Amino acid sequence: MTGSTAAQDSGEQATAKSAEAAESSRRNWAWTGAGYALFVVGLAGLVLPVLPTTIFWIGAAACFAKSCPAMQRRIFAWPGVGPSVEAYLLHGVVEPKSKRAAMLGMMLATVILVMLSGSALVNGIGTGLIMLGALYVITRPSTVPSS
Repeated sequence: MTGSTAAQDSGEQATAKSAEAAESSRRNWAWTGAGYALFVVGLAGLVLPVLPTTIFWIGAAACFAKSCPAMQRRIFAWPGVGPSVEAYLLHGVVEPKSKRAAMLGMMLATVILVMLSGSALVNGIGTGLIMLGALYVITRPSTVPSS
């Protein structure tokens, strides 16, 4: 290999590394932006009774796991909601109290759907999707496994 070929290869490698770093930086910003957007929606859920907090903070913490672990730790440390978020993300655990609330919400949503929808197809599809969600929730473990 001649000196000019080696310099050309070195330059191409540097360009490839620079492109990879730029792509990684864009991905990092995207995860961080999505994390903050979900966090803000969840924060609004703390004061608005019809907007859930936990599900949005689970999404936010998952985004921050890829971009900003310090913010993920802050969510985990948040009183009340943080431990539930951490238990779900790290162990897939949904506490019994949360399962009951989710089931109640899904039952209420089904009743409202059936009452307001005039279409049997919409009722069937909607109820089926709600039942799949309920099946997912009730099959999650209720306690963190002991190590």
